Amino acid sequence: MARISGFAGLLGLAAVATIASGDAPYSIQLHWDSAVDAKVGIVLPGILSCFELPTPSVTSDNLLLKPSLARRGCYSDNTTYHGGDTHGLTVYDPPHCESWPPLKPKGCPSAGKVSIRVTKEDGKDPVVQCSTSPAAFPAGYSVKCTGPEAADDGKSAMKFTSTVVKSAAATLETAADSTLVV
Repeated sequence: MARISGFAGLLGLAAVATIASGDAPYSIQLHWDSAVDAKVGIVLPGILSCFELPTPSVTSDNLLLKPSLARRGCYSDNTTYHGGDTHGLTVYDPPHCESWPPLKPKGCPSAGKVSIRVTKEDGKDPVVQCSTSPAAFPAGYSVKCTGPEAADDGKSAMKFTSTVVKSAAATLETAADSTLVV
């Protein structure tokens, strides 16, 4: 029983040290959207580097991302924090992908990945960047990241929006398909 009490005491001291360090909890809102007809989903938990597990919204297409600013192991030279959170975006085109045909279902295409990176030097405000990367197997979709903008969830310091769009190659292919040569 003493070990449990000692461990609980240690956790209490860690919480007090975090509060005393002046690093208030910092969060970033990541919203995902679709500029195509198909539904879009985000892959969770994603690839985390010095971030807490993301908190998805129950009512909207948002994630609450929290950098682990209190973890000193995430700091280089013990003064500069570096962290990142990367998520894939899946396009449900056709809507029954990954479930039909039942014996050998066809996978849903990926639009690519969206990454949020945070750099924070002690005593300065965090610098947050959003970047995208293409899917490993091109499927006619890509991801565009916009922001930062004011967060609308009441919890976050800022908001980024990742939008799935038709890739330029797919748009040219569609235009060529719709041209009739006589």
